[in-house]
Amino acid sequence: MGVVFFLIGAAVVAAIAWFVVGKFEVWLPDAGSDLKPDTRDDDPAFDVVLRGYRMDEVDSTIAQLQAEIESLRTNDRQR
Repeated sequence: MGVVFFLIGAAVVAAIAWFVVGKFEVWLPDAGSDLKPDTRDDDPAFDVVLRGYRMDEVDSTIAQLQAEIESLRTNDRQR
């Protein structure tokens, strides 16, 4: 009987460790392929996932802002 409790305890500890490491994300539903974050008053609002914000949305927004900054620098240099 003690062995059964030990195995159940080990399984629970392994499942918690697996969850913390992020291995369960494979089984979570995908939020979709929409890379455009919602905007609230011209501020981006990113989808929240298990471990923070969706990285693809953040990366897309950063790339867009970097392109906008470069465009503004180019326009400023041409003046």
